[in-house]
Amino acid sequence: MTLEKILIINDDIEDILAIQSRLPKNIEITTASQWQAGLLRDISKYDLVIIDNDANNLKKSKGKEILQKIRSNNSSVPVLYTSFQPGWVDGSVFQTRNVEVVRTDQVIDRIGNRFGLELKNSIDISNPEPELNLILTYNPVKGYNPGIFSDGKLLVVSYDRHSQIRAREVLAEQIRQIYTSFEWKSDRDLVRNIFVYDGINGRELPGHIAQSLGHDVRMCVNLMACKCDWDRKQRLSNSSYVNLYPVECGGSETLGAVADVILGIKRPGIDYNRLVISPEKILEKAERFNLR
Repeated sequence: MTLEKILIINDDIEDILAIQSRLPKNIEITTASQWQAGLLRDISKYDLVIIDNDANNLKKSKGKEILQKIRSNNSSVPVLYTSFQPGWVDGSVFQTRNVEVVRTDQVIDRIGNRFGLELKNSIDISNPEPELNLILTYNPVKGYNPGIFSDGKLLVVSYDRHSQIRAREVLAEQIRQIYTSFEWKSDRDLVRNIFVYDGINGRELPGHIAQSLGHDVRMCVNLMACKCDWDRKQRLSNSSYVNLYPVECGGSETLGAVADVILGIKRPGIDYNRLVISPEKILEKAERFNLR
């Protein structure tokens, strides 16, 4: 099958430009936002449709709805359904005929392999070295009040006491404040690493937030989780780009030590080399998902 016309449905122009920049110039590319795609009636002229899952900011997936509309009018056009977190994609998408779910940062290579294309080389766009490390928890971080430290090197988003049954309420308010403060598409390159605490009182919310932050910042997030309900947390880690580390219930001691390592502080009585996550890993820039 030859590839002459592609329809890309994505609200992130950076994703669209990255795909376009590596495809041969003779391929005609049409782009549409999720809203615009909902108005399309005839897509039979396209050889391939690429749909982004688009579940930013913990919102309901737009891509799933667009896929349903497309399939109601056209059952045969091949679809590559992209997401940085394939494990987060609704099961009905996987079951839809002639649809392949592909990790967003692998979609270009998948197109090349599927259609036998010679792709252009990746474009190296240099960005300043990211500095900001984010610690997010609904409990205290030992030794640290909420706030920004060392001129933006560390942002601690925490609660002044163990929130217990209020955990989900506290965390929901904190994440609203974070999303109000950040413009993820322009600020995400500033973020070096993210650490999110997941305890039993937060139930599934901390994991979902870790996934959402990872998607929006385009990086692998560290989920610092107590052993309660461990099977659920392992399933989350196995199905998404989340590094899972076991910590004590509450997470305050470990997160405090993580903050120390980030800021180059050593407190007495703490063996930083025995942390569940090594100092080298804490300081290492998180793995990025980059289409370019």
